Amino acid sequence: MLKGPYKRYEDLYIYGFKNSHKALRDLEEEDLIGYWEEDGIGVLFFHKEKDDLVKELITKYHLELDLKQRVKYSEWNEKRMPKPFEVGPFKVAPVWYEGKWDIVFDPSVVFGEGTHPTTSLMLESSWEFFQTFGLPQRVLDIGCGSGILTLLWSKLGSKVTAVDINPLCIKVTKHNLSLNGLSAEIIESDIKRLLPLKVDLVLANLYKGLLIDLFGLPSFWTSKYYLVSGFVITMEEELKQALTPFSCEILWRKERNSWVCWLIKNVTNC
Repeated sequence: MLKGPYKRYEDLYIYGFKNSHKALRDLEEEDLIGYWEEDGIGVLFFHKEKDDLVKELITKYHLELDLKQRVKYSEWNEKRMPKPFEVGPFKVAPVWYEGKWDIVFDPSVVFGEGTHPTTSLMLESSWEFFQTFGLPQRVLDIGCGSGILTLLWSKLGSKVTAVDINPLCIKVTKHNLSLNGLSAEIIESDIKRLLPLKVDLVLANLYKGLLIDLFGLPSFWTSKYYLVSGFVITMEEELKQALTPFSCEILWRKERNSWVCWLIKNVTNC
Protein backbone atom coordinates (compact mmCIF):
# COMPACT_ATOMS: atom_id res chain seq x y z
CA MET A 1 0.00 0.00 0.00
CA LEU A 2 1.01 3.61 -0.38
CA LYS A 3 2.43 5.22 2.74
CA GLY A 4 5.09 7.67 3.87
CA PRO A 5 6.56 9.61 0.94
CA TYR A 6 4.89 7.45 -1.70
CA LYS A 7 1.87 8.92 -3.48
CA ARG A 8 1.71 6.46 -6.40
CA TYR A 9 3.36 3.30 -7.71
CA GLU A 10 6.23 3.42 -10.18
CA ASP A 11 8.49 0.35 -9.88
CA LEU A 12 7.76 -2.89 -8.06
CA TYR A 13 10.71 -4.75 -6.54
CA ILE A 14 9.47 -8.29 -6.03
CA TYR A 15 11.05 -11.01 -3.88
CA GLY A 16 9.31 -14.37 -4.01
CA PHE A 17 9.98 -17.26 -1.63
CA LYS A 18 9.25 -20.97 -1.89
CA ASN A 19 8.06 -20.85 1.71
CA SER A 20 6.62 -18.24 4.06
CA HIS A 21 6.79 -16.98 7.63
CA LYS A 22 4.04 -15.30 9.62
CA ALA A 23 6.45 -12.65 10.91
CA LEU A 24 6.62 -11.12 7.43
CA ARG A 25 2.98 -10.10 7.78
CA ASP A 26 4.01 -7.57 10.43
CA LEU A 27 7.14 -6.33 8.70
CA GLU A 28 7.48 -2.55 9.09
CA GLU A 29 9.55 -0.85 6.41
CA GLU A 30 9.04 2.54 4.78
CA ASP A 31 9.55 1.19 1.26
CA LEU A 32 7.35 -1.88 1.75
CA ILE A 33 4.24 -2.17 -0.41
CA GLY A 34 3.00 -5.41 1.10
CA TYR A 35 3.43 -9.11 1.75
CA TRP A 36 1.49 -11.62 -0.33
CA GLU A 37 1.03 -15.08 1.21
CA GLU A 38 -0.89 -17.94 -0.35
CA ASP A 39 -0.57 -21.71 -0.78
CA GLY A 40 2.54 -21.85 1.40
CA ILE A 41 4.56 -19.29 -0.56
CA GLY A 42 5.35 -15.67 0.28
CA VAL A 43 6.09 -12.60 -1.84
CA LEU A 44 7.40 -9.23 -0.68
CA PHE A 45 6.76 -6.09 -2.74
CA PHE A 46 8.85 -2.93 -2.30
CA HIS A 47 9.13 0.48 -3.94
CA LYS A 48 12.95 0.14 -3.91
CA GLU A 49 15.53 -2.62 -4.17
CA LYS A 50 15.96 -4.32 -0.79
CA ASP A 51 18.61 -6.99 -1.31
CA ASP A 52 20.32 -6.46 2.07
CA LEU A 53 17.05 -6.54 4.00
CA VAL A 54 15.87 -9.63 2.15
CA LYS A 55 19.16 -11.42 2.92
CA GLU A 56 18.61 -10.68 6.61
CA LEU A 57 15.05 -11.99 6.44
CA ILE A 58 16.17 -15.15 4.63
CA THR A 59 18.69 -15.89 7.39
CA LYS A 60 16.35 -14.97 10.25
CA TYR A 61 13.29 -16.85 9.04
CA HIS A 62 14.91 -19.64 6.99
CA LEU A 63 13.34 -18.48 3.76
CA GLU A 64 14.22 -19.84 0.34
CA LEU A 65 14.38 -17.17 -2.36
CA ASP A 66 12.72 -18.25 -5.58
CA LEU A 67 12.30 -15.00 -7.49
CA LYS A 68 13.79 -11.53 -7.65
CA GLN A 69 12.26 -9.17 -10.19
CA ARG A 70 11.77 -5.50 -10.99
CA VAL A 71 8.51 -4.70 -12.75
CA LYS A 72 7.03 -1.41 -13.86
CA TYR A 73 3.66 -0.86 -12.21
CA SER A 74 2.28 -0.13 -15.67
CA GLU A 75 3.20 -3.71 -16.60
CA TRP A 76 1.54 -5.24 -13.54
CA ASN A 77 -1.86 -6.98 -13.64
CA GLU A 78 -1.73 -7.59 -17.39
CA LYS A 79 -0.91 -3.91 -17.99
CA ARG A 80 -4.25 -2.80 -16.59
CA MET A 81 -3.40 0.57 -15.10
CA PRO A 82 -5.92 1.67 -12.45
CA LYS A 83 -7.90 4.70 -13.56
CA PRO A 84 -11.11 6.53 -12.60
CA PHE A 85 -14.42 4.94 -13.52
CA GLU A 86 -18.11 5.28 -12.72
CA VAL A 87 -20.62 2.86 -11.20
CA GLY A 88 -24.15 4.18 -11.34
CA PRO A 89 -23.97 7.67 -9.78
CA PHE A 90 -20.62 7.02 -8.07
CA LYS A 91 -17.32 8.36 -9.35
CA VAL A 92 -14.48 6.07 -8.27
CA ALA A 93 -10.74 6.70 -8.53
CA PRO A 94 -7.33 5.50 -7.32
CA VAL A 95 -6.04 7.68 -4.50
CA TRP A 96 -3.43 9.44 -6.63
CA TYR A 97 -6.04 11.13 -8.85
CA GLU A 98 -6.94 14.62 -7.74
CA GLY A 99 -10.55 15.71 -7.85
CA LYS A 100 -13.87 15.11 -6.16
CA TRP A 101 -14.65 11.39 -5.94
CA ASP A 102 -17.38 9.43 -4.22
CA ILE A 103 -15.06 6.47 -3.58
CA VAL A 104 -11.25 6.41 -3.56
CA PHE A 105 -9.09 3.32 -3.28
CA ASP A 106 -5.50 2.14 -3.16
CA PRO A 107 -5.33 -0.85 -5.54
CA SER A 108 -1.89 -1.88 -4.26
CA VAL A 109 -0.72 -5.02 -6.12
CA VAL A 110 -3.81 -7.17 -5.58
CA PHE A 111 -6.71 -7.97 -7.91
CA GLY A 112 -9.54 -5.48 -8.17
CA GLU A 113 -8.31 -2.33 -9.84
CA GLY A 114 -11.70 -1.94 -11.50
CA THR A 115 -10.84 -2.35 -15.18
CA HIS A 116 -10.75 -6.13 -15.64
CA PRO A 117 -13.93 -7.29 -17.45
CA THR A 118 -15.01 -9.49 -14.53
CA THR A 119 -14.59 -6.65 -12.02
CA SER A 120 -16.42 -4.13 -14.19
CA LEU A 121 -19.21 -6.66 -14.82
CA MET A 122 -19.56 -7.31 -11.09
CA LEU A 123 -19.64 -3.59 -10.31
CA GLU A 124 -22.19 -2.80 -13.01
CA SER A 125 -24.31 -5.82 -12.07
CA SER A 126 -24.18 -4.77 -8.43
CA TRP A 127 -25.67 -1.41 -9.31
CA GLU A 128 -28.29 -3.06 -11.53
CA PHE A 129 -29.15 -5.46 -8.72
CA PHE A 130 -29.59 -2.53 -6.34
CA GLN A 131 -31.88 -0.76 -8.80
CA THR A 132 -33.92 -3.92 -9.49
CA PHE A 133 -34.18 -5.59 -6.08
CA GLY A 134 -33.36 -2.80 -3.65
CA LEU A 135 -30.73 -2.79 -0.91
CA PRO A 136 -29.75 -6.20 0.48
CA GLN A 137 -29.30 -5.98 4.23
CA ARG A 138 -26.32 -8.36 4.29
CA VAL A 139 -23.75 -8.95 1.54
CA LEU A 140 -20.93 -11.50 1.45
CA ASP A 141 -17.89 -10.64 -0.71
CA ILE A 142 -15.85 -13.80 -1.32
CA GLY A 143 -12.28 -13.14 -2.46
CA CYS A 144 -12.47 -9.42 -1.77
CA GLY A 145 -9.09 -8.51 -3.31
CA SER A 146 -8.70 -4.73 -3.11
CA GLY A 147 -12.18 -4.50 -1.59
CA ILE A 148 -13.70 -2.59 -4.50
CA LEU A 149 -17.03 -4.48 -4.33
CA THR A 150 -17.07 -4.19 -0.55
CA LEU A 151 -16.59 -0.44 -0.86
CA LEU A 152 -19.51 -0.10 -3.26
CA TRP A 153 -21.97 -2.12 -1.18
CA SER A 154 -20.86 -0.51 2.06
CA LYS A 155 -21.33 2.89 0.40
CA LEU A 156 -24.85 1.86 -0.61
CA GLY A 157 -25.61 0.93 2.99
CA SER A 158 -25.38 -2.86 3.19
CA LYS A 159 -23.69 -4.70 6.04
CA VAL A 160 -20.81 -6.38 4.22
CA THR A 161 -18.71 -9.36 5.24
CA ALA A 162 -15.55 -9.56 3.11
CA VAL A 163 -13.47 -12.74 3.04
CA ASP A 164 -10.07 -13.46 1.50
CA ILE A 165 -7.40 -16.06 2.12
CA ASN A 166 -4.62 -13.59 1.31
CA PRO A 167 -3.44 -11.36 4.19
CA LEU A 168 -2.42 -8.57 1.82
CA CYS A 169 -5.95 -8.41 0.40
CA ILE A 170 -7.27 -8.15 3.94
CA LYS A 171 -4.93 -5.24 4.75
CA VAL A 172 -5.71 -3.43 1.50
CA THR A 173 -9.47 -3.81 1.96
CA LYS A 174 -9.30 -2.51 5.54
CA HIS A 175 -7.16 0.42 4.38
CA ASN A 176 -9.57 1.29 1.57
CA LEU A 177 -12.56 1.20 3.90
CA SER A 178 -10.70 3.59 6.22
CA LEU A 179 -9.92 5.94 3.32
CA ASN A 180 -13.65 6.28 2.68
CA GLY A 181 -14.91 6.34 6.26
CA LEU A 182 -16.74 3.06 5.65
CA SER A 183 -16.94 -0.14 7.67
CA ALA A 184 -17.35 -3.86 7.02
CA GLU A 185 -16.54 -7.16 8.68
CA ILE A 186 -13.24 -8.38 7.22
CA ILE A 187 -12.21 -12.02 7.68
CA GLU A 188 -8.98 -13.71 6.61
CA SER A 189 -9.93 -17.31 5.93
CA ASP A 190 -10.67 -20.00 3.39
CA ILE A 191 -14.36 -19.39 2.69
CA LYS A 192 -15.10 -23.13 2.85
CA ARG A 193 -14.18 -23.09 6.55
CA LEU A 194 -16.75 -20.36 7.24
CA LEU A 195 -19.75 -21.88 5.48
CA PRO A 196 -22.66 -21.82 5.92
CA LEU A 197 -23.07 -18.05 5.92
CA LYS A 198 -26.59 -16.86 5.17
CA VAL A 199 -26.82 -13.40 3.62
CA ASP A 200 -29.07 -11.67 1.11
CA LEU A 201 -26.48 -11.41 -1.67
CA VAL A 202 -23.24 -13.32 -2.28
CA LEU A 203 -20.52 -11.81 -4.48
CA ALA A 204 -18.10 -14.34 -5.95
CA ASN A 205 -15.64 -13.13 -8.60
CA LEU A 206 -13.46 -16.24 -8.47
CA TYR A 207 -11.62 -18.67 -10.70
CA LYS A 208 -13.57 -21.56 -12.22
CA GLY A 209 -12.12 -24.31 -10.01
CA LEU A 210 -13.13 -22.59 -6.79
CA LEU A 211 -16.58 -21.76 -8.15
CA ILE A 212 -17.15 -25.42 -9.01
CA ASP A 213 -15.98 -26.46 -5.54
CA LEU A 214 -18.36 -23.99 -3.91
CA PHE A 215 -21.25 -24.86 -6.23
CA GLY A 216 -20.95 -28.47 -5.08
CA LEU A 217 -21.36 -27.62 -1.38
CA PRO A 218 -24.91 -27.60 0.06
CA SER A 219 -23.55 -25.24 2.74
CA PHE A 220 -22.87 -22.65 0.02
CA TRP A 221 -26.54 -22.51 -1.04
CA THR A 222 -27.99 -20.82 2.04
CA SER A 223 -28.55 -17.34 0.55
CA LYS A 224 -31.07 -16.01 -1.94
CA TYR A 225 -28.99 -14.28 -4.63
CA TYR A 226 -25.50 -14.96 -6.00
CA LEU A 227 -23.60 -12.63 -8.32
CA VAL A 228 -20.74 -14.64 -9.82
CA SER A 229 -17.98 -14.07 -12.36
CA GLY A 230 -14.38 -15.02 -13.07
CA PHE A 231 -15.02 -17.40 -15.97
CA VAL A 232 -15.14 -17.25 -19.75
CA ILE A 233 -17.74 -18.49 -22.24
CA THR A 234 -16.07 -21.88 -22.74
CA MET A 235 -16.38 -22.62 -19.01
CA GLU A 236 -20.09 -21.92 -18.73
CA GLU A 237 -21.39 -25.40 -19.52
CA GLU A 238 -19.24 -27.04 -16.84
CA LEU A 239 -20.41 -24.48 -14.28
CA LYS A 240 -24.04 -25.01 -15.28
CA GLN A 241 -23.61 -28.75 -14.76
CA ALA A 242 -22.29 -28.04 -11.25
CA LEU A 243 -25.55 -26.18 -10.52
CA THR A 244 -27.77 -29.07 -11.64
CA PRO A 245 -28.26 -30.76 -8.22
CA PHE A 246 -29.49 -27.51 -6.68
CA SER A 247 -32.61 -25.41 -7.13
CA CYS A 248 -30.96 -22.50 -8.89
CA GLU A 249 -32.04 -20.19 -11.68
CA ILE A 250 -29.74 -17.91 -13.69
CA LEU A 251 -31.73 -14.67 -13.76
CA TRP A 252 -29.38 -12.80 -16.02
CA ARG A 253 -26.18 -13.29 -17.93
CA LYS A 254 -23.76 -10.55 -18.99
CA GLU A 255 -20.69 -10.88 -21.18
CA ARG A 256 -17.66 -8.70 -21.92
CA ASN A 257 -14.56 -9.69 -23.89
CA SER A 258 -15.53 -13.38 -23.49
CA TRP A 259 -15.79 -13.03 -19.69
CA VAL A 260 -19.18 -13.80 -18.16
CA CYS A 261 -21.19 -12.71 -15.13
CA TRP A 262 -24.32 -14.44 -13.80
CA LEU A 263 -26.96 -13.46 -11.31
CA ILE A 264 -28.20 -16.69 -9.74
CA LYS A 265 -31.36 -17.02 -7.68
CA ASN A 266 -31.52 -19.80 -5.12
CA VAL A 267 -35.15 -20.84 -5.50
CA THR A 268 -35.20 -22.79 -2.22
CA ASN A 269 -34.42 -19.58 -0.28
CA CYS A 270 -37.15 -17.38 -1.69
